[in-house]
Amino acid sequence: MDIQKQLEEILPAGRIKTRLIDVLSYAADAGFYSLTPKAVVQPVDEKEIIALFHFSNTNNIPIVFRTGGTSLSGQSITDGLLVDLSQYWDGLKIEEDGALVRVQPGITGGMVNSYLKKYKRKIGPDPASINSAMMGGIVSNNSSGMCCGVKLNSYHTVKHIKFILPDGKTFDTEDPDDYRRFEVECNDIYILIAGIRQRLTEDSELRDRIRKKYEIKNTVGYSVNALIDFEHPLDILAHLLVGAEGTLAFIAETVMNTVPDYVFKSTSLLYFPDIFTACQCIVPLNDAGARAVELMDRASLYAIENMPNLPAVIRELPEGAAALLVEFQENTYTELEERVNVFLQVVPALSLLHAPVFTGNPKEQEYFWKVRKGLFPSVGAVRVSGSTVILEDVAFPVEKLGDAILDLQGLFKKYEYTNAIIFGHAR
Repeated sequence: MDIQKQLEEILPAGRIKTRLIDVLSYAADAGFYSLTPKAVVQPVDEKEIIALFHFSNTNNIPIVFRTGGTSLSGQSITDGLLVDLSQYWDGLKIEEDGALVRVQPGITGGMVNSYLKKYKRKIGPDPASINSAMMGGIVSNNSSGMCCGVKLNSYHTVKHIKFILPDGKTFDTEDPDDYRRFEVECNDIYILIAGIRQRLTEDSELRDRIRKKYEIKNTVGYSVNALIDFEHPLDILAHLLVGAEGTLAFIAETVMNTVPDYVFKSTSLLYFPDIFTACQCIVPLNDAGARAVELMDRASLYAIENMPNLPAVIRELPEGAAALLVEFQENTYTELEERVNVFLQVVPALSLLHAPVFTGNPKEQEYFWKVRKGLFPSVGAVRVSGSTVILEDVAFPVEKLGDAILDLQGLFKKYEYTNAIIFGHAR
């Protein structure tokens, strides 16, 4: 088939890429995998999206959507039809004095936050790649981040979703009429979802298991907690899309609840003799109201210790040491000081290697977070030439994190995985 010619019936030639040099440039995202698409297309509106779905169904060619392409797990690559949304889907509208923001998938999270800044608000999810990651991926991957934990991730801050099913039907949870229309036009899906939800309402053990499962970060599979968090099948399906990695439907627009962007912040790097001891500090930090807690083992600190402007003490840490990057955030300096002091009162019982030094200097704080956000590339840069970085996310209840890491380190030793590095969110 002449895919270029067929696609020109849907889009102008200037928004279709089929040359080898073009499709190869889209073969990889930020991850480790590579698939060469048959074509790359750049639609500008929902009508063209629906036509592309029809093309995909008619020709049995898989379709994958890409926005920023910052995925590390291959969600935005395909050997079928790749739909690039990064050029024409950057709509944004701030509503209710910054309490809500309406976004299309092709605008970066960092840009959304820059518009919200004057309202002292921001979006809930704050992934390390927020300045490159776009809202389509942030929602479709149910992004969380360093400050939001699981309570302010994409799933919990989405208010309305407008989506297009593969058959071209479009629904919007903001439109009350769409709830009845969904029941009529997608009755099979409606009955299926309603039936599953009914089974869960009658099975308290399974319902409680799902609830427990989503108390910690969990982006493995669909967000089945939607089946117990919502009643109407349209709301359930819409929230199943959050974290669905681009499957099930195309998210055309999202309305998100924003969260406070606190003005006053106090940041510190805390050092511990070992990673288990560092983990014992996490619960007291969370109890004191820390907004961000990031864990870094000694191996990850080796990757950054020679960067300029970092405390010299990092280079002097003993083997097996660990660090926590901690930040308190509040609306007033008085509230901030109270939070920090609550934590400092319990410091004598926490076995730190050095007394905590908190900074309120914005430049120093920005640098600390720049280093943390760039930790994965820094780790990759010091790997042995010719080797590959393997990245794997795991999640545990915070109170069990120390024991879990000791078990992980035992597995690394048992299977001679000598270059393992442990870092990540700890709240």
